[in-house]
Amino acid sequence: METLTPGSETALDFPGLLRYWRGRRGYSQLALSLAAGVSQRHISFLESGRSRPSREMVLALAERLGVPLRQRNRMLLAGGFAPGYSEHALVSPPLQMVQQAISLILAKQEPFPAVVLDRFWNLVDANPAYRRMLDRLLAGRAPEALEEGGGRINLMLTVFDPHGLWPVIENARQVGRYLLRRVWQELQVQANDQAAREIFARIAAWHPDMVGPGGALLPDDEAADGPPPPVLPVTLRAGTFRASLFSTITTLGIPQDITLQEMRIECFFPADEATREVFETLAQDSPPRPQKR
Repeated sequence: METLTPGSETALDFPGLLRYWRGRRGYSQLALSLAAGVSQRHISFLESGRSRPSREMVLALAERLGVPLRQRNRMLLAGGFAPGYSEHALVSPPLQMVQQAISLILAKQEPFPAVVLDRFWNLVDANPAYRRMLDRLLAGRAPEALEEGGGRINLMLTVFDPHGLWPVIENARQVGRYLLRRVWQELQVQANDQAAREIFARIAAWHPDMVGPGGALLPDDEAADGPPPPVLPVTLRAGTFRASLFSTITTLGIPQDITLQEMRIECFFPADEATREVFETLAQDSPPRPQKR
C-alpha cells in the first residue's frame, strides 16, 4: 500500500519548514550548504533554531530548494519577515496581459475543451467547448460537490463525485488512481492547507475501495498486464455522447506572482477520429452564448 498522507503537517516554524523542504528535495545538510554557499554548520544551526536567518538567506535557501512562491512567503513569515511575492486575482489590472493570453489559448482550443484551474482544481475559466461537454455529461444532474460550493466547480471533486462525472467515466478506476496521486503531490506541497486535506478526505470517503485508513492507496487488483499506453485517455459516455480524450497541462514561464505560478491550463484533445467528429459536430450544433456585458 502507498501512503498518501503528507510527510509533514507540523512544520510551522522556520527550522521545521527548512527541514521539511530539504527532506522533500532529497538534500543532505552538506549538499544544501554547498548549493547555497554557506557552511554545513550554519544549515545545522538554522534547522535547530540556534541561528536566525537573514531575509536574503531565506530567499536563497528557498531558491535552491525550488520552494513554490506561496511557501516562500510562508518561510519568510516564519523567519520574521514580510512576504516577498504578490498574489493578484486573475481579473486584476496587473494581470491584464496574462488574462488576454489565457483567453487566446482557450479560444484557439475550440472546438475541443480547455479549462483554467487554480491550485486546488477550482474552475477559474473554461472555453465554450468544455461547457458544452459538461452539459452533455451531467445532463441536468447537480453534483454534490457543486451544490455545496454554491455553484463553484471544483473539477477534482466533480470527477470523483458519485453524483458527478464518476459514473460517466468508463475507465474511472484507472483515471481515478492517477488523479489521486496528483492530489497527494499537492498535499506534499500544501501539507498544512486545510483545503487540500478536505479534498483528499472527501475523495477517500467516496471511494473507500481505493483509499484505506490513514490515507493509504489500496493496491489495484485490476491492473492490466504489459506496458502502459503512451498516454492514459479519459473515456466518457453519457447516453449517445461518447468521447475519448487526453490532455496537456500548460503553466506560465517565470511567474513572479503566486496566482500565476499555481494556475494550470488544461487542454483536452481527441484520442481518436470519432471523438474529433463528436466535438466538431457539437460545436456546429450549439449556438454561441450571448456575450457578457
